Order: sequence, then C-alpha cells, then structure tokens
Amino acid sequence: MDIALIADIHSNLEALEAVLEKVEGYKILCLGDLVGYGANPNEVIELIKEKNISCIMGNHDYAVSTGDYFDLSPKAVIAANWTKKVLKTENLRFLSSLPHILRLEEGGRKFLLAHATPEEPIFGDYIHPDTDPFKFSYYATEYEEDIIGLGHLHVSYVYRRFEKIIVNPGSVGQPRDGNTLAKYSILNLDNMNVEILGVKYDIELSAKKIIEADLPPIFATRLLKGF
Repeated sequence: MDIALIADIHSNLEALEAVLEKVEGYKILCLGDLVGYGANPNEVIELIKEKNISCIMGNHDYAVSTGDYFDLSPKAVIAANWTKKVLKTENLRFLSSLPHILRLEEGGRKFLLAHATPEEPIFGDYIHPDTDPFKFSYYATEYEEDIIGLGHLHVSYVYRRFEKIIVNPGSVGQPRDGNTLAKYSILNLDNMNVEILGVKYDIELSAKKIIEADLPPIFATRLLKGF
C-alpha cells in the first residue's frame, strides 16, 4: 500500500492540481498550511474537501482561522488578512475545524502527523535533521508511531532511525529548496521506502495571480526562484 504525503500548499491551485494528478488513486495525507501567500485559497480548500484528503492545521491556517498573527512575518500578515477577507464562510469553518495533530493507522503502520513538530505542531521551530539530529533521535525513541510526517520547513527530507521514518515531503505550493517543482512524497508501507518527488506546473500563472491580487510580490518571486 502506498501513501502520498503533501504539505504547504499555500493557496497555489496550479501546483496542487499538478500534484493531485500524479497521486491519483493514492491515499493522501496533508501536513498543513493550505492557505497563505497564494491567490486561490477557496479553490485549494474546496479541492482538498472534494478529494476527501485527511489534513491537519498549519500555522498559516491557524492565523487565518483565528486572526492571531503573532507567529507571522509582516508580509505574511498581509496575505493572511487578504485570505481571511476572501474566504467563503464554509471554507473558513473548514480551516477552523482542522486538528492540530493527527494519529492514524494505515496498512498496519501507525502515523503521527504534525505541521511543525510533534510537541508544538502549530508554533514549533523549523527543524531539519542535518541541524538537529538529536531532536530526531528523540522523536524516534519517544513516539510509538512508525512514521512521523512533518511540514513547515518547505524542504524535503527523510530521516530513518530504529526502523522508524520521519519525513517532510517539502512544499507543494512554495518550495524553498532552490527547486521550483511542486513537491510531494510517496511512502510504500510494505518496505517503508520513501520517494521525494516533484512535478512541473504553470508557475507563471500562479505568480501572475499573486501580483493581480495585490499580494506582496515576494511571494510570486519565490515561486519563480524556488526559495
């Protein structure tokens, strides 16, 4: 059985559509941040609902759904305010309903999903195994789940320890690894193999929509540069 992991869509409809086309037929788990930065928050949320994708709340989702912006940069606050203004009532309600953390079992494997970190799923630090290996060793020993899925960093990685996996699929809608592809991961539950993958999409259209919505231009520039 294969599982598709996605994260950090950030209202980028074109990127999400491209990824969903690649993972058609898979069970899909989303690690948060449906909104923020991009110009299609309603369409992204509605597509997530249509596909019945299991999803947790990210820090941008939290900010938009609560109006609490303390965790965001000034430009991200502009995007959050714009998003809150344009969101349909039912889509804002959906964001508000997302769990902060999710534990589930698929194919005989136990999953823990958190946006930032398991201990601080909304407001946790940006953690990479190259910079904080002790943190990942702690996760592998202290949590019973076989797979811990994280987002937030916008950079893909796979960390293995004690027959457990900690994986970040990277960002669908705003990569920050210098690669402009929309990122996702495929996890094979039989052999616990993880593929980090990327797909091309219409970046120019996504960037144009950001500019036309009068959102901060840096969010469009990041799409074109990949960081």
